[in-house]
Amino acid sequence: MRLSEEKIYRIAERLHDELDARGLLNYKDPVGTKPQAARGHRIKAIVDYITADLRIEDGIDNEVEKMLDSYQRTLRPSERDVLRRKHKEEIARRHNYEL
Repeated sequence: MRLSEEKIYRIAERLHDELDARGLLNYKDPVGTKPQAARGHRIKAIVDYITADLRIEDGIDNEVEKMLDSYQRTLRPSERDVLRRKHKEEIARRHNYEL
C-alpha cells in the first residue's frame, strides 16, 4: 500500500473534522457514548473505507504488472509507462472502479 496506516488515519481524522465543521456529517451517537469515543468509531470507519479502496487499487496494479511482465520483449521505460496507464484504466473499468 502506498500510504502508511498513520497517514491514512491522519487523512481520515482531517476529513472527519472538516466535514463535521462544515455541518456535512449527519449521525447519531449511541446513547451513553462519550463524544470522543463516537468520533473514534466514525474515524475508524473512514480508515477502513480508505484502506479497502487502496487494496482494490493495489490489486489492479498487481494485475497490470503481471500483464506487463508477460510481454515477450523488454519494454522501454516510456513504453511501459504508457502501457501501464492504458492497462490500468482498462482493468479498472472492467472492475467498475474509478481511478
